[in-house]
Amino acid sequence: MAETEEKVVMTPKSKTPTSTILVIERKAVTIPEPSDKIHVAGGDHTGIIINKEKVYENGLSEPCHAQLEFCVYLVSAANGTHTREARALRFWFKPEVSLHECPHEAQAFFRELVSPQDFPKDYVGFIKKIIKLMQNKYHLLKVLEVELRQEGTGPPPPEANGVIPRKDIVYKYCNGTFIDDSIANQTQFSEQKVLDMIENAYPNPLTVEDFVTAGPWSKAEIKDALESLEEKGLTRPISDGLYIRQHSVDTQVVKQMPTLCSSRQPTIAVVTALYCEKQAVDAMMDNQETYVRFTTVGK
Repeated sequence: MAETEEKVVMTPKSKTPTSTILVIERKAVTIPEPSDKIHVAGGDHTGIIINKEKVYENGLSEPCHAQLEFCVYLVSAANGTHTREARALRFWFKPEVSLHECPHEAQAFFRELVSPQDFPKDYVGFIKKIIKLMQNKYHLLKVLEVELRQEGTGPPPPEANGVIPRKDIVYKYCNGTFIDDSIANQTQFSEQKVLDMIENAYPNPLTVEDFVTAGPWSKAEIKDALESLEEKGLTRPISDGLYIRQHSVDTQVVKQMPTLCSSRQPTIAVVTALYCEKQAVDAMMDNQETYVRFTTVGK
C-alpha cells in the first residue's frame, strides 16, 4: 500500500477569459507519478504538486476564515496597455487556529506576499511565492483560494514616488475608479468642496491658485468661500494667501519646539491620513497640548 505524505497541492478550480480561480491546499496525498497533467516538483521545491488540468472537485462548504483583496496593473509587453486586475485571497486555517487569530494570520501572510522589496513581477512569480510561503512558513494554513479577475483596460495610476500631489488627493479617484479630468472639471463649486480640499491637504496650507487649478472656479468665489469659512471658525489664514484648517484643539504657534521633561514626553505616535481621523484621535485624548511650528522653504 502506497504511503501518504503531507504536500502542498495546487489545483485549478475554474477559468474564464477574464478570470482564474486556483485552490492551494495542504493535504496528505499519495505521491503520484509525474505526467502531462501532474507536475511533482523536486529539488528546492520538493513537497509541491501542481495539477495542470484537473478541476478542483471537493468544494469548500465552510465560509472562509478571512479574505483579502487588492488590485494590480498588468502591462502588456506588446503594446504597453494597462489592464487592471483584482486579486482576492480566501483563507481556511487548521482547527487549532482560533477564529479570533485567523484574521491576524491572514494579514501576516498578506504583508509578506505584497512586500515591496520582493513583490512578484509576473503571474508565475505571484503564484510561486504564495505556494512557497504556505509550504515553508505558514504551516497552519490549510486551504488558500486565489482569484485573479481582470477588470478592463485603462490609464495607469499616477506615479507619486511616495508623495501624493495635493490636487490629486480628491479628484483622481472615486471608489477605486479613475475619474476623467473632463468630468472632474464639471464639478459644481460649493463652500463644502473648498473645506474638503483644505482638510485633505492638512497640515499643509493651500493657496487660492491651488483651488483654481483643481476646478474651473473663479478666484472671486473661492475668496468668498474662504472668508465665509473663516467667519465660521473652520479655516484661518496663516500668512498672505495661505489657508489652513482651524480645529477646536488649542494650539500654540512657536518658533522652536519646546524641550519637554521626561514625564511629558510623548510615548505613542498615532499617524492619520485624513483630517476626520485626526479629529477622532483628538476626541479620545485628555489634557492634550499641541505645538505647531511653520517653516518657509525656498524663496
